[in-house]
Order: sequence, then C-alpha cells, then structure tokens
Amino acid sequence: MKKAIILGLMSAALVLAQPGGMGGGGGDTGGGMGSGSGMGRGGSGGGGEMGGGGMMPSMPTPMERWSTALALNKDQKKEVKGIMDDGQKEAAPLRDQLLKGRQNIAQVVAAGKSQDDINAAINEYAATQAKMTQIELRCFAKIFAVLDKDQQAKSPQVLLMSMNGIFKNKNWDSNPPR
Repeated sequence: MKKAIILGLMSAALVLAQPGGMGGGGGDTGGGMGSGSGMGRGGSGGGGEMGGGGMMPSMPTPMERWSTALALNKDQKKEVKGIMDDGQKEAAPLRDQLLKGRQNIAQVVAAGKSQDDINAAINEYAATQAKMTQIELRCFAKIFAVLDKDQQAKSPQVLLMSMNGIFKNKNWDSNPPR
C-alpha cells in the first residue's frame, strides 16, 4: 500500500511538473492535447516562447491531465467526461451541505456550545463528506471499467489522487482559482 501511495505521489508530481503550453519556437499552438513530444497541452493559446505579456501558462485541467497520463482515445474521453459530469450533478447538493456543515461547526464552536453539540455538528459533516467520497469512488470504478489493461495499471496513481475532492467546485474539469 505504501509503495502504491508513493508511486501515485511520484506520478502526480511528474504529471504536474510537465511544462504546459510553453512550447519552444512554435510547439502546440492552442488548446489541443498536443502530439509529437506529448509535452504541449495547450496553454494561453499561442505556442512560442513565454515572453510577450508575461502570461503564465495555464495549468492543465483534470481531464487534460488524465487524457495525457492515461493516453485516452476519443471515445474514452467522451465516456470519462460523461461519467464525471453525472457525478458532478449527483454531488451538487452535497457540496452545498458541506459548505453549510463547515459554517455550522464554526458557529457551534464560536457560540461556546457543549462538546456534545460540537461533536454532533462534526459527525453530520463527516457523514456528508463520506457520501461525497462514495460518489468520487463510484466514478473512479466506472472510469476504470472504460480503460484497457495498460491504462488500468496506471489509473490508481493518476485518478485516485486527483479525484479526491474533485466535486468541491461547481465544475469538476476546471482548476481552482489561484
């Protein structure tokens, strides 16, 4: 288990450390997944050197990272997107409950309520978080079934680490604001 976690962390670090969209002298020129070197994943829309306006390259979205790391084909991308979109819809009410639950815990603590009241608020929040985790893991299982054997071998490191909390934003396939 430790080896799998370490491999997952290393894989995630390697995926995230890849230069994205900075192309050298004409690389990938816009929004595509890149080809050839496998390094260009789009960016600010214009390959070439960074210079110019000093724009930072955009961070690849979860779907772009998964697609690159697992070498998803067109049909697999479509299926994965559908699975995750459905998971996002299912998770929406829980996302709202989690936000309210955190606020409730803060209010209970700030009001100086008893430890029993604090524990009750925490337990309610934890139950909601467990439901959210179930949705994430069901999505992982569905995506796993779409993959071929080679992709399945890579999927725990690539997907499980990046899926933790993926539905906490309104759009699963966007990066959190900087």
